[in-house]
Formats: sequence, structure tokens, C-alpha cells
Amino acid sequence: MLMKDRRAFMLQVAREVLTGRISVEEAMQRSQVKDKRTIVSWVKRAMRERNPEKVLDLTLEQSGYAGDISHHSAEEKIAKLASELAAAKKRNLELLHFQQILTNKINDLEVLIHYAERTYQIDILHIKHKKAK
Repeated sequence: MLMKDRRAFMLQVAREVLTGRISVEEAMQRSQVKDKRTIVSWVKRAMRERNPEKVLDLTLEQSGYAGDISHHSAEEKIAKLASELAAAKKRNLELLHFQQILTNKINDLEVLIHYAERTYQIDILHIKHKKAK
């Protein structure tokens, strides 16, 4: 990536964070950045270019700086979490359904094995059965 392209990308990501279109965490994922401080430095640079005489001091020591930068509303976050919860519940029901199918298949196989052992007087599972007196 050319230096101008990289710089333009960094400024675009920073502007999206500043306007609240994406959170710091989303910016980190999108940019493949592992440290929040990188995104914060991009935001500082974007703010300097926008308004050089007024730069906020954003540091990791300030508690809740990500909340100050991200303007996602609580309703949006709740809606996103509700959607994720609904998807997890749906997946759970699917897994329970598959569990029931597998349990039924195991039961069917046990019946068939038991029938084969009795009919052909063989020990398929190699389990010593107690003789009835």
C-alpha cells in the first residue's frame, strides 16, 4: 500500500470512529490492529488535521476513552446483542435437535446389536454377560 493510501485509510478509519459510525473495537478489527493505542493515535492525527489548535489528550489512563470516542447508542448495542442472542438460541435448538437424532440412532444400533447377539449367539461388543440362573 502506498504511503498516501495508508494515510488516507488511517484518516478514514479515524473519521468513522469520531463520527460514531464504528467503535474503536470495530476499527481495530477492520484495520487488523491489535492495540487500541494505534486507533487512538489515528484519531488524534485526524483531529489535529481537522482542528490543529484543539487536540484532545486521549490516553489509556483515561477511563472510558473508548466510550467517549464511540457514539453508538445503547439502543443499537442492545439490538445487536438481542440479535446475537436470538441467533445463539436458534443454534442451540438446532444442536438439541441433532443431539436427539444421534441419541435415537445410538438406541437403534444398541437394539440391533442386542438382537444380533441373541440371534447368532455372538458377543459383538465383547462384553461378558452374566448368565441367568
